[in-house]
Amino acid sequence: MARLLLLAAAACAAACAHGEVRRVGARLPGDPAWPRGERREIAWVGEIRGPESLGIERGFWRRVWDLVTGSDDLSGLYRPFGVAVDGAGRVAVADPGRRLVHLFDPASASARRIGGGDEPLVYPVAVAFLGRLLLVADAEAGALRAFDLEGRPAPLPVAAPRLVRPSGLAVDEQRRRLYVSDAAEHLVHVLPLDPGGAASRLGGRGREAGRFNFPTHLALDAGGGLAVCDALNFRIQLFDAELRPRSAFGQVGDGLGDLARPKGIAFDRDGVVFVVEGYFDVVQAFEPGGRLLGVFGGTGVTPGRFWLAGGMATDARGRLYVADTYNARVQVFDLEARTP
Repeated sequence: MARLLLLAAAACAAACAHGEVRRVGARLPGDPAWPRGERREIAWVGEIRGPESLGIERGFWRRVWDLVTGSDDLSGLYRPFGVAVDGAGRVAVADPGRRLVHLFDPASASARRIGGGDEPLVYPVAVAFLGRLLLVADAEAGALRAFDLEGRPAPLPVAAPRLVRPSGLAVDEQRRRLYVSDAAEHLVHVLPLDPGGAASRLGGRGREAGRFNFPTHLALDAGGGLAVCDALNFRIQLFDAELRPRSAFGQVGDGLGDLARPKGIAFDRDGVVFVVEGYFDVVQAFEPGGRLLGVFGGTGVTPGRFWLAGGMATDARGRLYVADTYNARVQVFDLEARTP
């Protein structure tokens, strides 16, 4: 893992030439990989551009109806920014460019577009699953919203605090907490999911440990530790499960390991911290103490490359989902691929 390799773009000429949809899991020879040790590698395995990418097919009459009503224009991703995956394999994508959230459920072969109902979503940027609820952070509306898995508005499971620009969400079901970052207020709210629990908050503006300058994306490790993208301090801050500052890493710059435009964060099973570096269109991997382990990506439109990527998420199978915003897709990487 100490070896640093830049992820090369994979060739997909045959698929692209025929307009074939490359579905998640369809690995091809020559796809990029980053050796990790233990005979594992990080490999590109597919992309999500719409329901068909996950094997969710629309029937003939549905396609006709969507074409007539113009709904067909909304079925694909446009400017995906936030992504979440639940234990059943559902994928939610916040798409502020369409002012809606896409909810894909491969198990039931269904896809929904959630626009907010009587209170339309304005600029949804983050999503998180909580049981059978989908939580959405609407940055421009300054609101936290909840929906059921049918896409219908649902009561919030928490008492929502005053929010100015909610930017990130993380759910700790074991400790019954919901984390909400508010970039404009330089805070992370800690909201109890059980009645009678006391709300608290982290931060306040500053550069000291535990303080923030426009915090955005959030992530949780396996032990309940919290990672915060402290965007305009150009660093990632890590907290333990008791919310005590644990470590911080990053600085503004143009070198490997620098964080000029940090965005999405995710953890793998080993506790490796993956961070989207938006300025250079790469994903960087760090030890929790901040040592750089590797980098993959680069600017481009081919598989494994990014164009102003945003949020990230991991699932129980060891896959990493990256919202590749201006390429209008979510790219999927296998963090547990086995080498021959």
